[in-house]
Amino acid sequence: MAAVDDVYANNSSATISQALQTKTLEQLLAEDKTKTEKADEMLRWYHGKISRENAEKLLREAVLKYSDKSDMGGLFLVRDSTVSSTDFSLSLTVGGLTYHFQIQQKKEGYYHIDNGALIHGLECLIQHYTDEANGLPTNLESFCQGQPPPHRVRKAGHNTLLHQAVQEGDVKIIQQILDSPNRPDINAKNTLGSTALHLAAYNGRDDIVQILLKASPDTTIKDCNGHTPLHRACVGDRASTARLLIQVGHCDPHARCPQTGWVPLHEAALKGSVECTKALLELHATPFPRNENGETPLDVAEKYRRLDVVKVYEEFQPLPTRTDRKDWFHQELDRQGAILLLEMRGLQSGLFLIRPSKRQDNWHALSLCFQRTPYHYEIKNTHYHNRFVHYIDDGPYLLSLEHLVEHYSCRADGLPCALVCSINTAQAIVDMPRLDPLSRPLPAPSPPLACTSEQKMSPWKSQARKCTSDRPSPPPRHTSVPGESPPSPSTPEPMSPLSAQRPPVPSNPPPRGPAAATKGVQMLHKINAKHIKKGAEIGQGEFGSVLKGVLLEYKGKKQKPAMEVAIKVFHDTMENCHDFLQEAVVMQNLEHDCIVKLLGICEGPPLMLVEEYLPKGSMLDFLLDYPNEVKVKPELFLWASQIAYGMNYLEKQQFVHRDLAARNILLKSKQLVKISDFGLSRATGSGSDYYKATHGGRWPIKWYAPESVNYGHFSHASDVWSFGITLWEMFSYGEAPYGDMKGIEVVSFIESGKRLSQPEKCPDTVYNIMQQCWNGDATKRPTFKDLNKHFEEDSLYADVRDLVKRSH
Repeated sequence: MAAVDDVYANNSSATISQALQTKTLEQLLAEDKTKTEKADEMLRWYHGKISRENAEKLLREAVLKYSDKSDMGGLFLVRDSTVSSTDFSLSLTVGGLTYHFQIQQKKEGYYHIDNGALIHGLECLIQHYTDEANGLPTNLESFCQGQPPPHRVRKAGHNTLLHQAVQEGDVKIIQQILDSPNRPDINAKNTLGSTALHLAAYNGRDDIVQILLKASPDTTIKDCNGHTPLHRACVGDRASTARLLIQVGHCDPHARCPQTGWVPLHEAALKGSVECTKALLELHATPFPRNENGETPLDVAEKYRRLDVVKVYEEFQPLPTRTDRKDWFHQELDRQGAILLLEMRGLQSGLFLIRPSKRQDNWHALSLCFQRTPYHYEIKNTHYHNRFVHYIDDGPYLLSLEHLVEHYSCRADGLPCALVCSINTAQAIVDMPRLDPLSRPLPAPSPPLACTSEQKMSPWKSQARKCTSDRPSPPPRHTSVPGESPPSPSTPEPMSPLSAQRPPVPSNPPPRGPAAATKGVQMLHKINAKHIKKGAEIGQGEFGSVLKGVLLEYKGKKQKPAMEVAIKVFHDTMENCHDFLQEAVVMQNLEHDCIVKLLGICEGPPLMLVEEYLPKGSMLDFLLDYPNEVKVKPELFLWASQIAYGMNYLEKQQFVHRDLAARNILLKSKQLVKISDFGLSRATGSGSDYYKATHGGRWPIKWYAPESVNYGHFSHASDVWSFGITLWEMFSYGEAPYGDMKGIEVVSFIESGKRLSQPEKCPDTVYNIMQQCWNGDATKRPTFKDLNKHFEEDSLYADVRDLVKRSH
């Protein structure tokens, strides 16, 4: 680190004061501006928030403008993504055709296209594809003139006069530069990605930090180290600067370095800075955040023998919270009850409650609304350094449920949004205290339930207090980041070459594209919108939401009583909905007792698919909420038989499901399950009922066969692998496959020859079937015909055969 930190020292050979002897400051600033603009000339490919259609128009105009050139291949521009605030889109013209590629942010500041290289900095990613095609139709050669990309998404920039002035530490000149109309951008990065505020914070120049903060800089920008200015203050052991950045600049002490997951407290611990550690804790920094390796700042201090910092943690006493259990804790509520209560209160984003988890004693679940959809996050607990702590996924260890609520009320920190308001035990909405936790101390309410009555306002005592045992909690899963919208019918878009390199799916998938979708729609039964009565929303995905409703008339016959249905509503125009319509094309001719029945389509607007309604919801929900009602015999055996029976039918019909999982098996009753989500499941991602608190999304890798993960290869054999995972979910009563492992860890685990262990209540015969499904050689896995035969003939299932026949 020392070599990197040297650039924060004053190493300029010619000072600004010396230059001012021959030129005015305005002349120097004008020269500096010209130099910066010239250096950024090759970065003017960014066009901000323009639509796909406008991007294509600009590219066409550029081709016509330079029509004298024989080959305009490689002409491109970059624009903001239409579906994600953190992503971008690359529009590229080759041979008269325009391609659109999604540039996804994998982690903050790191970008990739499809499965290509992960590159730090948007400008570095574009340079990567300028040097070579790397899977694109051609390398990027020329661009439509726009503007340079925002500083925050760039890895680095150019040294400006403001950077030099801050390094030299001349307060008067810095103020004059900031007062000038020609001043450099306050957020401009130097060659190591540092803003002027980064430099001042590292050097502990509080006077300069105060001046810079008045210019309203972006305090969240990260340098090449992945550090915010607050990180740099802690690296430099500048406690007073850290306080200033938090109290005046509102810097977030929980901002994570994307490379390591370290927050400023980790840097203070490594430095051995007692005063920085105390300053952050006194200003309400969560004491035990965890980095990518699961280490807290206390772990770092112990690892590197920073004993003074360890002592700070031993003496630390958590400050009182401003929230109370009665405002959000519901002792008797289950998952379905939580969803109903949230629906009754409008499903507004940030509305939440906490309830006991059905999965394990002393665990809890956070039910949180985001974009009119309830998500569920398990809250685990453990003992850490003689303290009883709660946590969500890989989030911080928190000393009570009250501290957890307060932490996530102040920031999302991996959840889809912060906790805004709750439902109390009287079913009234309670707003979370909207204080700024970073800028002033909290008043002292009653102490948290998990703490002793002698807790005082000061966080320091001569000895560490031990918390009493509070009710604990568990972890979560994930949502998927939406991709770029599909091409419109008026602008046929070639397949991404990166995707085209994957092996083809050997089955016979339904036709794709707008024409095929339209043909499919024409073959479907049409339902008049006036015959549909919509009810409450029961689910949501990227392209649509799912409502419960009733069908008043079907195929010319009035329904008495009205038929309960599930209504999938597409939230877009017809020109962008072929993925949604693919599900209808797939399902329209499927007739099977163990397959969800598509009743018809309502052309709208909005476009709607109408399906049979299965009242007991997903199998995963049922296993988690009512484990005592599910026996290995008959229920699990019965359900496994029915899933194999339904998948055998799909195999005969040459349909590949691609997203077989417990979450996509629905219960009509305890005696009958049905397979759902054929096309829409692929459009919306995992559809998990427990979600992983994360800033990024990913495919449901834990259910995918190795060939699907590595090559995008989906077949009946990959569905068989997923069937094995589904069986494991069932016989473990809803446990998350592979526990808290990350995707890359799961891939490594499988490639090393390891497999999921046998669930406690799983018979040996069933586990043997799972292991056969997980054969690394796809050709050696059983077919669904084999699996269906196994459930029909094996003596283990004799007791449930009559049930299977009756349910069929």
